[in-house]
Amino acid sequence: MAHLQGQCCCNSLSSRHSLAGTPLTALRQFRLTAPRQPLMVEARVHIRFQRRGRKRIPSFRLVAMNSRDRRDGRPLEELGWYNPLSKETNLNAPAIKKWLQQGAQPSQTVGDLLRKAMILGEADFKRAGKQNKLKPVSERDSS
Repeated sequence: MAHLQGQCCCNSLSSRHSLAGTPLTALRQFRLTAPRQPLMVEARVHIRFQRRGRKRIPSFRLVAMNSRDRRDGRPLEELGWYNPLSKETNLNAPAIKKWLQQGAQPSQTVGDLLRKAMILGEADFKRAGKQNKLKPVSERDSS
């Protein structure tokens, strides 16, 4: 390999000069000089819990995060906290409303907590769970 040092074994420099007028070279130059558009990936923001505390002593932070980030990753903003053992909560209602107006989606558990705190109404958040598939009594008798 020492004898090839400083030399180009594939003669790429001479091949570039010989292709200077071809359409392929013009396309390569355009790709290098054309302004690139930023890659648009829709990143949704979720309002969810971030676990804190110790083993068997949980506490949670209420955070606004990118939906693709891991659970305990860096949040966009901390919105409050919740202690499930003592049932204490501390919520920053104006910040939560701001994120909801911007299109952030609360998780199911956070949505339940926000409805209990009256930050969300029933019409604002519908829990996507199992639907009651039982028919009313009047429909069962007629079938």
